[in-house]
Amino acid sequence: MKMDKKRNSPIEVLIQLFVIFLCTYIAYKFTQTHDIIPKSVIRLPDVYVSENDVWHLSIIFTTIFAIILIPSQLILGHGVFYKPQRFASEYLVYLCAYTTASLYVFFVTTINYHPQLIAAIGLFSTVAYILVFIGWYAVKETKKSKLSSLYLLPYSVLRKLFSIKGILVLIYFLSPLLLGKAFVSDRDTANLITQIRIWFNPAEDSGWGLKQIYTNIDLSQPMLVRQAPGDSENLYVLERNGRIIKLNYPESGQVDLVLDATTLLGEVEIENGALGFDFHPEFNQPDSQNTGFIYLYYTEYRGDTQVNKLSRFDISLPDIDARLHSETTILSLPRNPDGFHNGGSIEFGPDGLLYIGLGEGVHPKGASSYSETLRSGILRIDLDTNNTHSSYSPHEPFAHGIRQNYLIPKDNPFVGNPEVMDEYWAIGLRNPFRFTFDPETRKLWVGDVGSTVWEEVNIIEKGKHYQFPFIEGRHPTGKEKPEKLPAPEQAPFYTYEHTAYDRAVIGGTVYRGNKFPELFGKYIFADNYSAKIFLSDTDKEEVTEVKLIAQGSQFAQRGISSVVQLKNGDILVTLLGAASHPTGEILSLIKSDQKTIQQANHTTDDQAAESETSSEYDENLTRQLFSINCSRCHGREGRGDGPDAESLDVKLPDFTSEEFQSTRTDHEIRDIIEKGGAPLQKSPMMPPWGSFLKENEIDHLTIYTRNLGKTNKHHTH
Repeated sequence: MKMDKKRNSPIEVLIQLFVIFLCTYIAYKFTQTHDIIPKSVIRLPDVYVSENDVWHLSIIFTTIFAIILIPSQLILGHGVFYKPQRFASEYLVYLCAYTTASLYVFFVTTINYHPQLIAAIGLFSTVAYILVFIGWYAVKETKKSKLSSLYLLPYSVLRKLFSIKGILVLIYFLSPLLLGKAFVSDRDTANLITQIRIWFNPAEDSGWGLKQIYTNIDLSQPMLVRQAPGDSENLYVLERNGRIIKLNYPESGQVDLVLDATTLLGEVEIENGALGFDFHPEFNQPDSQNTGFIYLYYTEYRGDTQVNKLSRFDISLPDIDARLHSETTILSLPRNPDGFHNGGSIEFGPDGLLYIGLGEGVHPKGASSYSETLRSGILRIDLDTNNTHSSYSPHEPFAHGIRQNYLIPKDNPFVGNPEVMDEYWAIGLRNPFRFTFDPETRKLWVGDVGSTVWEEVNIIEKGKHYQFPFIEGRHPTGKEKPEKLPAPEQAPFYTYEHTAYDRAVIGGTVYRGNKFPELFGKYIFADNYSAKIFLSDTDKEEVTEVKLIAQGSQFAQRGISSVVQLKNGDILVTLLGAASHPTGEILSLIKSDQKTIQQANHTTDDQAAESETSSEYDENLTRQLFSINCSRCHGREGRGDGPDAESLDVKLPDFTSEEFQSTRTDHEIRDIIEKGGAPLQKSPMMPPWGSFLKENEIDHLTIYTRNLGKTNKHHTH
């Protein structure tokens, strides 16, 4: 009977598990701002771990501790807090459980391995264990005057640790830290561990794939495909350089040039170019004055000036020059010439009105409020200028550009609101690049491209504020929020965090076709950088998980630029391809049992030959490569002042400075471009471009970065 009283009680077990669960979260909060392991001892990279990941870590650690501690305590007998010698034995078991949980996280999960966080969990839980023991022991032994035996605690623990059994446990205990160091410093180790992780986390066979539909046509960065009203036999393809071509669908024997606006765009780099287009709803109707009208949203970039424009063109005119000169300006919006965050979508809604997506970068310096300029939201305008019974002409003066040849619908939500211009339909968006209407529910689905951490899918409601710049994803950005906003707030439908590859959402389509019944009512969208295509439910107010169903073969800002549904139920995807030569593609989403699915490393003989011919260094082409992939963080001139630089937790280097150029070798510059920051003990926000770019392109970026230090005059415009 006396022995039974010394057995573990359930409350002791629960206390231990609660300590582990609580210390995991405390360690996360602490390592957000502090290092457990000083960089002078061992330099470990900063690793991003989300609160959702920490929740999973807490569950993993608590579960593994329960699996190991409960049987061990049944074997060891006396309660954990019985006396110092018993606690010392328990601590060895604790170290085994802690190490097993760490290795499980490292090898089996997809959670970013954060050595500082794992070390903090060990330190805080050890301290908590000791404090709980002291408190429990003190309460239990005070009446027996045995508190003096507490001095045995450090002696007992050290004695256990330096026994043969203890030394083996210590070696096991150090293995996660050593593996974590090897993971970030040795590429071969990182690849091996990544392969193990993939083996433990295999991607499910989605049953879907992609097929290239025009293998014999060169496409120069296709941005978007559409079918004209009343025409299901042709595709109109917008290329980033400002051309619109017409192809027969699904097979094309010829390419018809519909519009060539290349001379209007100026320089096409960064996020500039022809971004979106749509047909007037009365297009192809012979008795309508709008029968040939097509609307194009593009940027005119001339080095030190940039203007974002929405224009109308009449493509019913007989020749290309006449069509170009038929341009009628609707909006002309001067902006800072950094090229980022232009928005991109224009689409006629079910109500016959035009909806326009503008990014937060579309504003001149010093004018950024909703009451003085058009930016960071969705506009809704009426292009039927005779429709004065339900719309009216803009009447207030506009100091920052041109707005003309349209009316403002009287039921727009901000009409009469002095804080917001009347054209707005919704505000508080960052960069609504692609959107579409659900033809059944008429809801407007938007892919809102984020900054450095979060991407959003939003369902746009009339008159709502979508929280940018105060909140991205569902998390505050640190920017001060006014006490009163001009519109009620609306949270996103779906958010996802950046990885090295998933970092630029491309809004898609709610499928309402008959060709694929299993997709009916699902939202199909993509990510530009990873070229992944996702599937989401639409019958909820918000979702936290989506399904990966396919992936294109070109990545980064060569990846997906649009996802659209055709009249016959086909789903088409545009891949941009390289800026330097026409490797763009139009792909069709198909069932994976069909034999002509696009292969992951697909290149045509012509593309391979083109790649060979472009192996010599070309400064202009490499500058475009740098602008597209690097300038968002590093700045157009490489000074570390890109639009996303302020959102990063690290100070970016100035490539033009003597300090940078004199302390880096060519090999070191190339290494970080290829491998990214994490393997080289630098910020993991620097992605590894080796998976995206060709060897010669990485070589050229190395040369370009080095040349930035010699003179910057060749790289300023």
